[in-house]
Amino acid sequence: MKAIPIKPAYTIPWTLETSFCHDGIPLSNGVFGALVWFEGETVMLTINRADFWDHRGGMIWQEACTYERLKSFLQGGDFEAARQLYTTMMMNGKEKRPARLAMGRYEVKLKPGVSIVSAELRLKEAEAVLRCRTSEGERFIRLSVPIDSPTLAVSCDAEVIASVEAKPSYSFEKVKAYWNDFEIPAPRRIRGGWVQELPEDPACAVMSEHTDSRLWIAAEYGSSVEAAVQAAYSRIREAGHLDYDAALASTRMHWHALWEQAADISLPDREIENMYYLGLYRMLGNSMPGRIAPTLQGPWAEDYRNPPWSCDYHFNINVQECLWPAYGANLLDSLKPLFKMVDSWKPTLALNAKRFVGIDDGYMLGHSVDDRGRPVGGMWTGTIDQANTSWVAQMMWQYAEYAGDEQFLLEDVYPFMKKALNVFFAMMERDGDAYALPVSVSPEYGGSSPEGLGRNSTFFLVNVHFLCDKLLKLEERYGLDAEYAAFVADIRAKLPAYTAGPRQFQEFDRKPGLELYLWEGQPLEVSHRHHSHLAGIYPFDTLDMSDPEEAAIVLNSYKSWVDKGMGRWAGWSMPWASMIHNRLGKPDMALLSLKLLKEVFMMPSYASQHNGTYEGFTQFAGRETMQIEACIAASAAVLEMFVQCVRGKIRVFTGVPARFKDASFSGVRAEGAFLLSGKKENGKVISVTVYSEQRNVLRLFHPFEGEATVLRDGRRAVVSAAGGVIELGLRAGETVSFEPASAAEAVTYEIGGLEQ
Repeated sequence: MKAIPIKPAYTIPWTLETSFCHDGIPLSNGVFGALVWFEGETVMLTINRADFWDHRGGMIWQEACTYERLKSFLQGGDFEAARQLYTTMMMNGKEKRPARLAMGRYEVKLKPGVSIVSAELRLKEAEAVLRCRTSEGERFIRLSVPIDSPTLAVSCDAEVIASVEAKPSYSFEKVKAYWNDFEIPAPRRIRGGWVQELPEDPACAVMSEHTDSRLWIAAEYGSSVEAAVQAAYSRIREAGHLDYDAALASTRMHWHALWEQAADISLPDREIENMYYLGLYRMLGNSMPGRIAPTLQGPWAEDYRNPPWSCDYHFNINVQECLWPAYGANLLDSLKPLFKMVDSWKPTLALNAKRFVGIDDGYMLGHSVDDRGRPVGGMWTGTIDQANTSWVAQMMWQYAEYAGDEQFLLEDVYPFMKKALNVFFAMMERDGDAYALPVSVSPEYGGSSPEGLGRNSTFFLVNVHFLCDKLLKLEERYGLDAEYAAFVADIRAKLPAYTAGPRQFQEFDRKPGLELYLWEGQPLEVSHRHHSHLAGIYPFDTLDMSDPEEAAIVLNSYKSWVDKGMGRWAGWSMPWASMIHNRLGKPDMALLSLKLLKEVFMMPSYASQHNGTYEGFTQFAGRETMQIEACIAASAAVLEMFVQCVRGKIRVFTGVPARFKDASFSGVRAEGAFLLSGKKENGKVISVTVYSEQRNVLRLFHPFEGEATVLRDGRRAVVSAAGGVIELGLRAGETVSFEPASAAEAVTYEIGGLEQ
């Protein structure tokens, strides 16, 4: 429900100065993707599928690899023996990991005298439009990916395109070397394309058909080379019965419906608006409802090399950032591909828990896995990071809270949280009257070195307390299992909520105090890209800023975090940092973090990079490291400017910097299955509208100067805001509007009679 009409800029002008594929215009249906970019008068079409995997290899989970043995080695100081418990399959002397593969591209050469004048992406239709100049006048090339087919459709006039050349990724030396190292056969050329046979995965055929007025490209699988070719040919033949507009009619309807559902925002800053809408667009292209869960590059893996980090599923921040906007932007169905995939992994997750900690009622998920849930190898300390499992549980819980989905909460989220907690408990040991986690990590701090593990990491503790708090909340609400609730309450009472130690940053403020540590004895000593020790601020929301002691520790930690700087941050560090700044009441710094993300870590296409574009800002410098999570998470950071859900309460406009005197949002979803809209003019909030999908109690931080009135059932009344919070019971399907109260209203009206 969008209560305030906003006219977004759904058309994004595109630069013609593209030096490689990720500068291009992204098109996708959630499975098949294309990047449209330019080299002179040649249109480059890089293509890929989000399910194009070579599944061989990965980490070998040895029988000896148990938690007790690992703990024994580490506590005995034998780090090398601990590391040797984790090995990755070798092939020809090199680690072989499951990996997404590069596919290839088509090079579309324009006829002599034809030049591209401009390009744009039309978000509402998911269509790229190129305007060309010819001797006959202006002509257009239009490109889109049909929503229901792994194809790229291209429409053009007969006098525009001279030739189309298919170029499989094997044409590039980096890909050829990888193919040869791991015994992947060279592709076979076929008419209009190629077919790629794989050692243990289905063959994939890429085929095209070019006529005077159109070009179709399809990529399909088959159990054999012949079957793949036939499947691709069938796709091309299907397309041949329809012209471009007819073939894309349902695609346009599909995207129109998604944008109609998505929350809108308005700021006097076109760069931030573009960041928001393009982030949502890429999230949908990377996790289209009903399709494939999001990976590091989605369906837009490059053509000239295999994608970095295997383009896999990283569960210690990257998958999460790829879906963060889904909640507030009211695109909850984008989360379902992930939940469906994780659900299919449950036997594997249960086996992991059985192998590692010896329990029959647990789930354990490593930080880097393929689409079958199998560890791909690499940083072995991430394989024992049980917070990956609880972070998925947090995402599931958050979905249930935002959607008001009680069935999912009880049948899926509750048992998943229990099994995640059971593994944590199996990793605990008694410490007097308390519990402790003797082997824990703070993701990526120290890498796979002895400095990468410690006792009672704040990140682990925050995850455990999140699980405990929500499980006890569900017990209070539904009375599910009193015995298990007592077990949970015992953990919450006896396990520290975080690890803190003496302040490190005191140059300008020498007051004694504590700050959050990564683990016992380990403060944040250097700039670090993963803000794991601050995860209790966001996204787990376990730290209570209304408690003076916790607030002091958090603010000390914030100062030290700022002091260590951004010199070792990656692109995905920036939107998370923006949200932490905003949760701590620093909206200008939150905005600056997004500006730095755009300047340092984004390409002209707003595609984000792991590394910085140039040296001097971060130690991670150099282009061609596209990872998609940061540009998607930026949308969530923009939403945080407008609506924040903090410990059961909703704040509006508190994250909008004061420089933006006018701002508005419409249709933003919040916890409790509420949809909110709001407007700010001349620096003041003038209206907030709330639609409640279900019967629930709204707890809204008072957003106005002075008293507020509520318009409900055609009546207007002054509302109270005890402790600065408006609390109002709403009926399912009810809409209420809040505005500043005038002096006359403050005298005339009462709140009585409005509550349920």
